[in-house]
Amino acid sequence: MKVCGITEEAGLDCCLQLGVDHLGFNFVRTSHRYVDLERARHLAERAGGSCQLVGVFMNQSRDEILQVLENVPLDAIQLHGAESPEFCSSLPIPVWKVFAVGQGWDPTSLIRYPGVAVRLFDTASRDGVSGGTGKAFDWNMLPANTKRPWFLAGGLTPENLAGAITLCRPDGVDLNSGVESAPGIKDPERLAAAMAIISSLRSQVVGVGLPGRHSPNVEVDGSLWPCWKLDPLRGDPSAELRGVMGLLDVHGRLVVDLSARSGHAAETASELIQWQMLAKERGHHLKFRISESTMEGLVRLSIGNLLELVD
Repeated sequence: MKVCGITEEAGLDCCLQLGVDHLGFNFVRTSHRYVDLERARHLAERAGGSCQLVGVFMNQSRDEILQVLENVPLDAIQLHGAESPEFCSSLPIPVWKVFAVGQGWDPTSLIRYPGVAVRLFDTASRDGVSGGTGKAFDWNMLPANTKRPWFLAGGLTPENLAGAITLCRPDGVDLNSGVESAPGIKDPERLAAAMAIISSLRSQVVGVGLPGRHSPNVEVDGSLWPCWKLDPLRGDPSAELRGVMGLLDVHGRLVVDLSARSGHAAETASELIQWQMLAKERGHHLKFRISESTMEGLVRLSIGNLLELVD
């Protein structure tokens, strides 16, 4: 999930808390969400490397883009204009090329951009460029068999997001005005609603065969973590482990809720410690929610401190 048009600290902080993957800073001077170098550098420092930063440009010179790169630690450049394939390949960091989809657009133009990192499809405006309309285009106009990865943009909101992902199956989505209360001002409730949809759909993709269900996100040290609640009855241990690791590969961090289960505390602790160690080896973060009876057993055995627990 990418949230574009970040202009202020509150919106940035909310995105970071929710676990948004990419943040967009708009360097197009005519945009209502334009940020200058000083502002963008401040916001980037505040992000502290917690997510990928994407700079948005449109028909701007290479020198202007390079000047931004000298001052702001961007991870990618998003180009909304008529930039040529040669221009894209001349830039020193990955390029996301945006294609304006509307009546009369030419899907064969994609062939000219084989080297871009991401293809992003957005709603065409009246002047034929993309972005800023706040409206969705007809998703039936998307080209078939698009080279991946590709992102979907244009009028995405918490109300149509699940449908867009289910129907179009993009590799990512780019939200802007659909999660705002005013241009450049992100709405925490709409952001949370959108991220809950993303989190649920991510879990459904890899959670097949894992007993249980996606549960509301859990706040851990000021951040919201995805949560999976396992069924009361224990399933196949190896299948459960594969499912949990699959969820971690998608989310990077996860709370596994075992509060509906009871069992021998020592056996439970041994299994969860193994899960925890494997997660750390893969660079992920795993925490558990357990029942009071299981917690009491862990305390009696003096092994409760070996597990990372919430609540």
